[in-house]
Amino acid sequence: MDQRQELEAVPHSAGLARRALGNASVLMSGTVLLAILIIAVIAPLIAPYDPYAHDLSRRLLPPIFYDGFDPAHLLGTDPFGRDYLSRLIYGARISLIIGISVMFISGLIGTTLGLIAGYFGGRTDQVIMFVINTRLALPIFLVAMSVVVVFGPSITGTILTISLFLWDRFAVVVRSATQQAASQDYVMAARSIGCSNRYILVGEIGPNLVNAVIVIGTIEMAYAILIEAALSFLGFGVQEPTPSWGLMLAQARQYLFFDSWLLYIPGAALFGLALAINLLGDGLRDLLVAGDRG
Repeated sequence: MDQRQELEAVPHSAGLARRALGNASVLMSGTVLLAILIIAVIAPLIAPYDPYAHDLSRRLLPPIFYDGFDPAHLLGTDPFGRDYLSRLIYGARISLIIGISVMFISGLIGTTLGLIAGYFGGRTDQVIMFVINTRLALPIFLVAMSVVVVFGPSITGTILTISLFLWDRFAVVVRSATQQAASQDYVMAARSIGCSNRYILVGEIGPNLVNAVIVIGTIEMAYAILIEAALSFLGFGVQEPTPSWGLMLAQARQYLFFDSWLLYIPGAALFGLALAINLLGDGLRDLLVAGDRG
């Protein structure tokens, strides 16, 4: 980047930051997401108990907003006597690890395929579109459950399985954007001076797709977290004793009518995280579109 481009980028970045601070959706959702991220990172420092430690003599203690709560366990304990707050804090780690990992892996797969299909076109585009349509025809939950049955449940397996089913949105959007960019003057100029296809894709077209990829990434991250929770709820995702919000929901089903807080505490946490990510994605989309128009 030369000096002129650096001078142009500084005001643009400063203006984007000002708009972000003035956008209630981005500010609130970003604050919530940052808080959850910090909690997940420093979980060993703030969790009051070991999330795996059992104490059957203290099982099903109510949380602080119920009569008879124990001040030593602010959110009560689960059916095995484990501190619910500690498991909730460590559960945020699982959700964020899976959501962020899936976002990067699926984003890499989909963006690469979309760039290749949109730039080269022809038979290459037809083959990749066939792959995309084949993926869309596969029901994600049924295939994911089948994979888990064959290879066994694990966090790594859950990440890879979900990643292989969430790249299609990246591919479709990036393909369309690449087709439009391929006809632009700056790409034509790069071709005329003998730039390689690799350089044009990575150095010329790629940077112009960052905004779209970021927005799609937030959507897919939230979706991946919900899929993981659903798979864990059904017994095909993260397994006991690993703290997972979906697994906590599954274990709370039989206590719905007697100790309903076991269900709505992890449910509220899952809802809040997914909502924060989606609102952040919507806000970023509005900011980036407004920035492009400006």
